[in-house]
Order: sequence, then structure tokens, then C-alpha cells
Amino acid sequence: MHFFKWLGVFLLFLTGALTGISLLTFERRRVTQAEGFLSLLRFFRWQIDALAEPIPQILADCDATVLSACGWQESARPATLDALLGGVTLYLSEDICRLLYDFAGSLGTVYREEQLRGCDYHLARLSPYCEKLRQELPKRERMALFLPIAAALCLILLLL
Repeated sequence: MHFFKWLGVFLLFLTGALTGISLLTFERRRVTQAEGFLSLLRFFRWQIDALAEPIPQILADCDATVLSACGWQESARPATLDALLGGVTLYLSEDICRLLYDFAGSLGTVYREEQLRGCDYHLARLSPYCEKLRQELPKRERMALFLPIAAALCLILLLL
């Protein structure tokens, strides 16, 4: 009987530690994805401004590491930004997700100057969000590791 008690303590602690690691991974993915979409929007703006290429060609010319940072895992490139957004798991806030879908919906539907203004608007909204996530990352990483383990230890103490 004593063995099962210690096995339960070990399993509770292990659950807290694994939950903390999972939350830590989530926080890092969120920052990476936000920075990936920021890079993608900058690339779109540069391509529209300098080369005036069609949207599918812009995605075809995009670096694979940028698409990977956005969460794209397939070898084939997405044809549209909507396909990219639909093919990845978004870890960003609901407002930023809406902002990205709004940007994807407005691409290719207006003249070049309006597309550049739209890119600037969306970049201006996404940049502070990315900066805030980068600044909060160390604090959120510590919290993600500490809270689940602390909760598991409290539960262990209550059960002992």
C-alpha cells in the first residue's frame, strides 16, 4: 500500500512537470508564430511595393523558414494566404487572428497603393503585439513552468 502512495505522488509531480513543459512550448510557439507572420507581412509589403507580383507568386517566392515559423508544415507551398491561415494551428490572440484573416481577405482585391496602405496598417497593429510577446516571454516561461508544478506539489501535500 505504501508503494502505491509514493507512485501516486510521483505521477502527480510528473503530471505537473509535463504540463509545465507543454505550456512552455506553447508560449515559445506563440512568439515564433507571431514573428513569422510579421516577417511574412513585411515580405508581402516589399514584394507588392518593389515587384508588384501576384499573390500566389509572392507565396511561392517566400522563404520556407518564414512559412515554417508561421506553422506551415507541408512541403507544398500554400496557394493563398487564406490557405496558409487555414492550414496552420494559430496560437495567437483572437484579435490578431482576425487581423490576419482581414489582411488575407483584402489581398489582391484593391489597387497597389491601397494594398501598401493595408500592409502598413496591419504591420502597425502586429508589430507592437510581437514586441509585447517578446518582452513577456521570460516571465511567461517562468510562470508556465512554476504554476503547474506548484499546483501538483500543493495537491500532493493535501493528499499526504
